[in-house]
Amino acid sequence: MGKSSGRTAKEKAAAARAKAEASEKRRQRTINIVIAAVLVVVVGGLVIGAYLASRGSSEEIVADAAIPSGALPADSAYPFGVNVAGDAPGKPVLEIWEDFQCPACAQFEEIFAPTIEELAENGDARVIWRNTTFLDNNIPGDNSKRAANAWGCAMDADKNVEYHDAIFQNQPTTEGDGWTDEQLIGFGESVGISGDAFGTFESCVTNVEYIQWVRNSTAEMQNNDVSSTPTVVLNGEQLEGEARQSPEALVAAVEAAASGGS
Repeated sequence: MGKSSGRTAKEKAAAARAKAEASEKRRQRTINIVIAAVLVVVVGGLVIGAYLASRGSSEEIVADAAIPSGALPADSAYPFGVNVAGDAPGKPVLEIWEDFQCPACAQFEEIFAPTIEELAENGDARVIWRNTTFLDNNIPGDNSKRAANAWGCAMDADKNVEYHDAIFQNQPTTEGDGWTDEQLIGFGESVGISGDAFGTFESCVTNVEYIQWVRNSTAEMQNNDVSSTPTVVLNGEQLEGEARQSPEALVAAVEAAASGGS
């Protein structure tokens, strides 16, 4: 009986420990779920906060401000935007709203840029980059503005697509770190700007010659009620859901728009 009682006691103790461990695991799972939920709320709050900050610090449009070669004028249908390639008359219009500091934009570019640029170059769609710098209102500094200005300077050297892509490919790991003028100038050299054109480009970057064009474009973001980046607009309608899931789905949406489908 003594031995049997001992085994029973040990079994009871083991069962109690197992129950306690299971209870602790449940408690920890609950804590993890709560933490995850809080993080979602916090991150969502940061995104909303960034947008509200941009809305509360509205840029004013100066219609006669200098614009880069290839940028669209104030009186166009897509003010201050930039064609990736030609106008593609009669084809669907695909607008891409981006901020050079936006990590989600860099991820979007990594996945979608080859497809988007091919659509533009093949004349399957008129693709327009719509630059915005609203993150400068949330992250102290002017990194988005200076990067966008440098992109404009590169357009004058006929390096629109190359420089645009180079900025995203060299986006700092930490959001808000931005780029120095030396880095922005170096990107120009890396994409092939040289000779007299490089001297002009360097001066343009240093003197932020297109800063008002940059501000004008951000004001257009506000005027178009665009609330986040990247935002993709096809024929005036923001693309959501399946059309944003893959390059193939985006191409399908463009083809449907071209054929008059939805």
